[in-house]
Parts: sequence; C-alpha cells; structure tokens
Amino acid sequence: MKNFEKIIDQEVLDFAKDNTGNYNLIADKIRSYFGSSYSKGVDFYYFKSFIEGLIKKYIDQAIEEYKISKSKDLRMQIIEIADYMLDRRYDVMISLDEDEAFQKVLGYATDFLKGEDFLFFQKLYVNSQSLYALVKAYYNPKFKSDVVLFFKTAFDYAKNYARDNDKLGTSTSADPDGETLLELVQAISSFNDEDKEQFAGIVFEIYTYSSHKKRRYEMNQASGFMAIQLTYFQTTFDINVIIDAIEITGKHHADDTFVKQTLYAKWFFEENTKEAFLYFQKNSNPIFAVFALTDLGFKEALPFFIENKREEENPVMWEIYNEAIQRLQSGYIPKKKEDRMIWLNGNLTPTQRALGAENDNVFVERAKQKIAIDDTVYETDED
Repeated sequence: MKNFEKIIDQEVLDFAKDNTGNYNLIADKIRSYFGSSYSKGVDFYYFKSFIEGLIKKYIDQAIEEYKISKSKDLRMQIIEIADYMLDRRYDVMISLDEDEAFQKVLGYATDFLKGEDFLFFQKLYVNSQSLYALVKAYYNPKFKSDVVLFFKTAFDYAKNYARDNDKLGTSTSADPDGETLLELVQAISSFNDEDKEQFAGIVFEIYTYSSHKKRRYEMNQASGFMAIQLTYFQTTFDINVIIDAIEITGKHHADDTFVKQTLYAKWFFEENTKEAFLYFQKNSNPIFAVFALTDLGFKEALPFFIENKREEENPVMWEIYNEAIQRLQSGYIPKKKEDRMIWLNGNLTPTQRALGAENDNVFVERAKQKIAIDDTVYETDED
C-alpha cells in the first residue's frame, strides 16, 4: 500500500468512527479526495480505482448492516449513494435484496428503453447499467420472473414507444435508437450461457430489425456489434438474414466496420475459413478476417500472419498479429467466448466510448503499455 493510501484509509476510518451509520457522509468524505493534494502526481486511473475500492468497502459494510437491521433510513442512504454518489450503481441497489430497490431499478431500465430523446428532455441520467443490474437480479429467485418478463418484452416496448412518440411529434424517429438496442443485446448476452439461450430469438429479432436496409445508418452500425454477439449463442440462426445484411445493407458500405463485423459472424457460423482467407489476402485492412481465421484455428494462415507482422508499422495491428500467431502455433481454440480474438478487440462502439466508457480493446491497451500512443489515433479499424 502506498503512503497516500495509508493516510486516506486512516483518515476515513477515523471519520467513520465519528459518524457511525452515516454512510452518506462517509461516501462524501471519500469522494472529496478527488482533486485533493493526495491525488497530485498519482496516475489518475490508479487513484480512481483506489477511491472506488474504498467506497465499495464501506458500501459493502452498509449492506451487511442493513441485512441485519433492516433499517429504512440505512436502505435509503444506500440507494441514494448508489444512485448519485457512485454514478448510478444499480447493482448495489439489487444487492439490498429488497423489492423497493428492485422496482426502482426496473423503472430506470424501462426509462432507458425509451431512448436518448426521452432521457435528454426528461433530464434523466439513466444508463445501460440498469439493464445489467436486472441481469444480476435474475439470479435472485424472488426477482427472476419479473426480469424474464422485462427482457422478453423489452424490444417490443422500445419499438412501440418510439413509434407512438413519433406520431405525437415528441421523438425524432419512429425507430428506437441503435445504441439503445445494442445495449439491450449486450445485456442479454451477459447472462450465464445456460440462461441467455431463452432470449436468443429476441436477440436475433433485434439484429434482423437493426440490420435492415430501411433502418438509419446509426442502427446499421450498431447491428455489426450485434452480429458478433450472435456468435455467443448456441442457437442456430437463419444465416440468410446475415448474408442479406452483408449483400444488401452493406452494398454501399463495404469498407465500414459494421459490414466487416457481420462478415466475421458469417464466417464463424459457417466455419468458412476459405472465404475469410481469400478476404484476408485481397484486402488492405483484413483485421476481422484475422480474427475469424484465428478463432476457427486455420493454421494455413500462420506463415502469412508472420510475414505481415514483420512489415506491420501500426502498433495495435502488430499486437493482433502477435496474438494470432501465438494462438495458431499452439493450436489454442478457446472454449469461452471471452477468450476469442474478436472479444479481445473490444465490444464498445465509438459512441459508448464518447459517453465515458473506458476502451476495452486489449490490443490497444497492450500497445499503449509499450509505447506512448493515443487510442483515439490508433484503432483497429478506421471507423
């Protein structure tokens, strides 16, 4: 533990003793260290992680106390801290194991489905973490049926809300926001493998809707990320829908990321290494073909990857080739979706990153550790 950590930890401990049970004050005290002299000269993310960990320590303590006391005042404190001081930590609310907190999260998740216009004009600072909190609630038997009902009706709710408000002139589109639907798909995909299959049909319905040629471009963009999510399900999907998206929707956007993402899904479902390898050889930016060939264990690509790595100047692409070569040389075929090359490439859209989500691209982070690069400059695809 670093010196500043010891000092802050002790100061907070002393403050907590003087303010027993006042977790709002304790959390506020901890947050006050942001921008303090203790943070000077310390890596921002390291300091942020330390402060968040310290808050979590006291929140966990508060939750344990609440489970024993069932104090209404303490429950309201925890909800307020989770909602405002911790930047919408809906999962903390779910941890209370109380219907009141669950219903609050359920309401937030429903508001999220209404889209960006609604949230903006209502000045609601609700984000997709409400959906992930419901996924957590699913594993509590008392909330399970309500969570299932929410996710099985969420897409229809989002569509109907957008359509009805377009007719009223209070929305800018008759379609839901592409990002909203993508966040819904991503949340559903976060269920345990044996549990998410019950929602596979809905996910494919959302993808089919979003990838259609009549949809807005931003929705087509989101559909590329959805196509990759489809590969994490065991359910057999209609591959013709994916092919149509590539051939029709992507007709004028062949170089766009969403088309390449959809190509990855097609190659993966078909185990089509022949087509992926041909794409790799003919295109100047073959990154998604590299992912597909590696995830499918196509060793014939190995000498080509080695040659490309020697000539590669982009540090992120160098990392990608390096990982692909190691995997093919060792014969490693991941069983878990999180271990695939495509997953290491990150699952966040540019919009999600612009809204504050930290880049989850492993290859970018590896390159940044080796040389000082800006991840807004070096990306694995131009989009």
